[in-house]
Amino acid sequence: MYLSNYELYTVLAGTLSEYVNERHTAPWKVRFYPKKSVFRKSELIDRGCTIFLTDCPSNYKKKLVCARHYDGELKTFTNYCALEYENCNSWRKWSLIKETRC
Repeated sequence: MYLSNYELYTVLAGTLSEYVNERHTAPWKVRFYPKKSVFRKSELIDRGCTIFLTDCPSNYKKKLVCARHYDGELKTFTNYCALEYENCNSWRKWSLIKETRC
């Protein structure tokens, strides 16, 4: 049994849209850690990396955070938003280790 192009397209489109909607209900938004903070793709493109500083939730600006680079170097950031800003602006990718000074 062969399907026509239209039937094949509708079957594929239906399954793909269900899959996309199930996993990511708002494709125009990008989620970053922390999971509750949401940034729009267009804001990142238009305003640049400063959205990590200006639009970051205030509760993530309160604590010092310790991050590690893949080469093992540790660095203390003033808050999580500063860590994300650094990751956006440079080739170095820092990952959060703990919410205290290193």
